[in-house]
Amino acid sequence: MPYTATVLDEVRAQVAPDDDTLKAAKGRRDDALGYAIGFEGVARSYVSGSIAHATANFGLDADGGIVLDRRTWKALGPDGDDGGPCEVVDEVHESVRTSLKETYPEIKSWLSKRAIVFTFHEELSNGLDPSVDLIVGLQRADGGLWIPNLKSDTWDASDPIRHTELLTADPKSIRVTRARIIRLAKCWNSQYSSPGMCSFNIEALALACIEEGMGVASGLAALFKYAVDDVRIHNTPDPAGVSKPIKLKVDREVMVGRLETARDLIQRSLDNDSDETIVRVTLAELFWKHLSPPPGTESKSALANELRKGNAGVRMGAALSVTATAGATLKTGRAYGSGAF
Repeated sequence: MPYTATVLDEVRAQVAPDDDTLKAAKGRRDDALGYAIGFEGVARSYVSGSIAHATANFGLDADGGIVLDRRTWKALGPDGDDGGPCEVVDEVHESVRTSLKETYPEIKSWLSKRAIVFTFHEELSNGLDPSVDLIVGLQRADGGLWIPNLKSDTWDASDPIRHTELLTADPKSIRVTRARIIRLAKCWNSQYSSPGMCSFNIEALALACIEEGMGVASGLAALFKYAVDDVRIHNTPDPAGVSKPIKLKVDREVMVGRLETARDLIQRSLDNDSDETIVRVTLAELFWKHLSPPPGTESKSALANELRKGNAGVRMGAALSVTATAGATLKTGRAYGSGAF
């Protein structure tokens, strides 16, 4: 039987958000948007981010925003009199926080570079306490939105509404498969003490390469393969064609190296898909925080012996080198994990 997909499903199950957390996060987001939409001169609201895209993992937060009506806020933005966002964001911040405090008396809030961040200080039964990021946007004359850069009191072009449309578009089969692949890639990326990409970078890469008919395992392999080539040459373009290319969070060389290792590991698992031991050992290297290698394979010699048992056709990836000789060298999942930090 094919084991790679089975083990990847185990990883997805580990990091999946539970229904109560999703419900609470959506409820808090919708409460914030409900009060924000009542602010003077708001044209509409929208939801965005991983919950809206169905790509959320455990420990999620909720994202959404409002779009200011240009007929009311004529002075704001590059399409108006170039007025900055700080003053109006402060006004929305104070209005929404005051209203939310009636329902969430312990609520706190602060401003990030882009958003008003609400932290509720009401833990759920699982210990999580989902926060909400609220963005105050402005309609662009050329499509998309102007979103705040609160550090410089300027506006940047983006289109979070279009991003959600792209990631939730039909057909359902590719949408669901792509979301599962994205969740796995996000899980992999978040294992590093300094994750190399933002979540949207992973989503944008998946939009560019996941095709109809791919399974989760083959699709994850396709994503890592595509990402190696794409990230090596440039910052990933915005799939909506509005904002600037997406910046990496670590040096390019470091990110490409991580992606190459991931590409080689998932390919090795697929090449040995019928051997559960090899698949589990290999995927324990890829998801070192979530999987342990099978008992008896933790040591280099034990794993080398396992690979020699009737597996003459094993293909070895670049990140994991084993030979059919006594003294073969092999990095186990735990060795890789401890070295990654």
